[in-house]
Amino acid sequence: MQVAKASADDTPSNRPIWFDAFLLGVAAFVVFAATAQYHDPLNNDTRASAIAAWQLAHHGNATLDAFYPHYAWLFESHGRHVTDRLPGTVFWGVPFYAALGGNGYPAIYPGALAAALASAVTAGLLFAIAARLVSRRAAAVAALLLAFATGTWTVSADQLWTHGPGQAAVLLAALLASRQRWLLAGLPAGFAILVRPHLGVLAAILGVAGVMHFRKARPLWIAAGSAGGVGALLLYNHALWGRWTVFGGYHSTASASAHTLHAFAVGLAGVLVSPERGLLIMTPAIALLLPGLRRAWRIADWWVRGATIAGLLYALMQIWLSRFSGGDGFYSYRTILEPLTLATPLLVLAWREWTSATRGRRTLFAGLATASVALHAFGAVINWVPGGVNLPPWKTFMPIDLARHIGTGQTIGWIAAALTAIAAAAVLTWRRSTPAGCESAAAPQTVAVA
Repeated sequence: MQVAKASADDTPSNRPIWFDAFLLGVAAFVVFAATAQYHDPLNNDTRASAIAAWQLAHHGNATLDAFYPHYAWLFESHGRHVTDRLPGTVFWGVPFYAALGGNGYPAIYPGALAAALASAVTAGLLFAIAARLVSRRAAAVAALLLAFATGTWTVSADQLWTHGPGQAAVLLAALLASRQRWLLAGLPAGFAILVRPHLGVLAAILGVAGVMHFRKARPLWIAAGSAGGVGALLLYNHALWGRWTVFGGYHSTASASAHTLHAFAVGLAGVLVSPERGLLIMTPAIALLLPGLRRAWRIADWWVRGATIAGLLYALMQIWLSRFSGGDGFYSYRTILEPLTLATPLLVLAWREWTSATRGRRTLFAGLATASVALHAFGAVINWVPGGVNLPPWKTFMPIDLARHIGTGQTIGWIAAALTAIAAAAVLTWRRSTPAGCESAAAPQTVAVA
């Protein structure tokens, strides 16, 4: 293994990490806000969260009788109609509807801006985390790819889904835990529980991993910090449903058919390779990181491993709890977004340790990464999803449906632009003789080359 000097543009910056993270987050927010959905029809899930946030902001209660039966996911409880959407996303939307929502009727744009900001925070936090593993240049690329080459752009930043606040919360918890700020790490971990209760696995895994690594009990303070989220969730659900429960009204919509081994296997395959919702289909660049996971795991710090394990366990629980049917009213994938976010630090290491090691791999990755961005840019800019409920996920490919919607002329233009961008990225990467930015944060002056 030969060691070479890093290029001048990879030298350490005197600016604080948080400043660069802020700038990247602002840039991401501008793009997200420009491409979010501001028109009907909204997905039923996001609409239910939005009206609940508006109601809480302007009337101080969760009673949604005025919206029944015109909106989905509203159920009668103790003489009034309430939503079964979990409170974390609702709480995230409240300040936006308090400031921008008006008093007469809930508008769409406050929820869209709330989604855009949550995803922008996610991008900034990922930069701050990745900068601990690679150079700032490489960390910026990693953050921008999570933001624009995944469903973060077309789902989390598009409408008021659970995924935007969830992604930001788990990344902040992981960042604080990596800095041994255990009690503080528990606060965003507790908020993640309000967003989706089984995201509580993150606090549990990070706490245990911290105890095993440091051989001290102090990491368990993360559980104390996250206990506030559990308590708030129980109180909220008791106020709405009259019983102490974690999942609130989700029992009303739970599908018994989801909890079988066959459904679990279909769901696992679906979130990875189905044409409509497959992670490896819509973000093919990830495929070129997978061979480096073993090497990355060997050198990964405890918190990188802990976050990855937590993401994997969450994904397995989510697939078991929810029957895979593709979903409706959104573009690309969403179920796997939180696990992907938690695994991104390990994927960054996989890039540094394996993908960036040769010119051919770097070039191929650049092309695939650009293709991943192009696929999501298509959906984010067009911002139209085919109608119909539960389109067959094994037969539906969203880009083709969008192409049919906009016509042949525009489609040819999009394809030409995408191919040009892919070729340019590949050529520029090939011409660069060294893998810029692949050096570790601990040794910023050198890089490993094949």
